[in-house]
Amino acid sequence: MLPPVLDIHLVWHPDDDLKARPIAEAIIDHYQGDCFSGLLGGAVEVFVRSAGWHGPGSAPRPVPLPGDAGPVRSAARVVVLALLGPGLAAATGRSGPWSDWLEQVRDVAEARPAEVRLWGLALCRSAVTSTGLQSLFADRQLLASPDVMNDADDTMLMRDLSQSLTQFLRGSSQPIQVFISHSKHMDPGTEQAIKALVATVRMEVLKTRLAEFFDSAAIQTGDDWAAVLKRNAADGAMLCLRTDSYAGREWCHREVVTAKLNGVPVVALDALQRGDGRGSFLLDHIPRVPARRKKKRWSKHSIREALLRLVDECLKRALWQHQEILARGLTPVSWWAPHAPEPLTLADRLTTHRPVAGQPLVILHPDPPLTPCERQALGTVAALAGIPADTLDILTPRTLSARS
Repeated sequence: MLPPVLDIHLVWHPDDDLKARPIAEAIIDHYQGDCFSGLLGGAVEVFVRSAGWHGPGSAPRPVPLPGDAGPVRSAARVVVLALLGPGLAAATGRSGPWSDWLEQVRDVAEARPAEVRLWGLALCRSAVTSTGLQSLFADRQLLASPDVMNDADDTMLMRDLSQSLTQFLRGSSQPIQVFISHSKHMDPGTEQAIKALVATVRMEVLKTRLAEFFDSAAIQTGDDWAAVLKRNAADGAMLCLRTDSYAGREWCHREVVTAKLNGVPVVALDALQRGDGRGSFLLDHIPRVPARRKKKRWSKHSIREALLRLVDECLKRALWQHQEILARGLTPVSWWAPHAPEPLTLADRLTTHRPVAGQPLVILHPDPPLTPCERQALGTVAALAGIPADTLDILTPRTLSARS
């Protein structure tokens, strides 16, 4: 059993329960749901702190922190997310248990920023301004905003939180860069719709705290455009705009292949107008989100869903990398694949990291497991590389757990 990687503690005052609890439940559902269930157990856990530890008026029980001695083991990284409402503002407007509790977490976060963070999410505009919370959060960028919280679309909040968590785990304040992979070729009759799609996607990215790589805006005069494309496709995250001509364009293939071989998260936004008569085995094996249209306008919600899925994939990759570090020496895994292997990535792995003759090749990747047909196809690839079928072992956390 590996130690946990990330603990998220949601904190709010009981007087703010009406607004805070639905948000907390949405966050719990998101991070304890299917999206992150494919990792090794304990990768990310969400806890709540609201009720007083010693009765009404008292602060919640303390949060276990990395290195603390005690019966409850902390994760390697801890985030305390305070839901800032009028009740919490009133409770921290004077010296008392709530202000002491938050100040203690703040002091630890300032002393150990690589392990502990204190973030705030405003439940209303007045929660921070001229209240007891001002000294704690006035100089800090809050998660999301009151305007976002009034939007029924909670994908924006989850995306912002997942991005912040990813950058925390990476130890970097640099925003995740979204490489927008698209085809410039447009069939007659689809040009207007595709241009509108690209413009809408770029506008939605600009509304976030994500960075953007879009070729015509990012490649400067005199640049080696091919080198710039490959370098940026190998880092960050990639959103593929899967239009009718996408599967037939060489550079769309090159971009996706570069991303896959470098373990970059890739998500496809399916936006077929008339259909794709070609397809490509290089472009599959990635999450896909349908791009919907309403009265000839592209749905912003579907684009936000794709961006959320992409940022969640980045967080999964960061968690997986931390679990690989924690498991060193504990499991005989040859390759911690960030995504389920496919012929492209397996062939590359066998070329660059050829296993010792006679030694088993154990591949561990996040759930869900491959189907028997998929495993058989990968076994054929391995056999062509001289790897006996009985030495190739492709596992997921669930199948690994079933053996123990």
